[in-house]
Amino acid sequence: MEYKLNYELIGMRIRDCRLKMNLTQEILAEKAGVTPHHISSIEKNKTKLSLPCLIAIANALGTTTDHLLMDNVTAASMPNLLGEARTLLDDCTPDEIFIIIETSKALKKSIRMKNLHNSDK
Repeated sequence: MEYKLNYELIGMRIRDCRLKMNLTQEILAEKAGVTPHHISSIEKNKTKLSLPCLIAIANALGTTTDHLLMDNVTAASMPNLLGEARTLLDDCTPDEIFIIIETSKALKKSIRMKNLHNSDK
């Protein structure tokens, strides 16, 4: 079975992590041992990255490859996804958490209704 990685999502996640750390592409490239052009190409989905490069970037960002790949992995990544949700909620007020939960419930219901209608076709 052939599985295709979504390099666009990997690049977006790398960019998000880099920006959260206030790193330029140049600084990330230096820490990861690659060129700034390579980082730019990865983030813009103009090139694929190798496993050694992914590991170097994850280490430079102080994150895990699981985190960078989570959009590409199935149920096995559930603990990482839940960890990301916890991190998202850590600095929220109780009111913000309530709104996020209620919004999530409505979104989940909408997704499931759409899936139900699509399965009827």
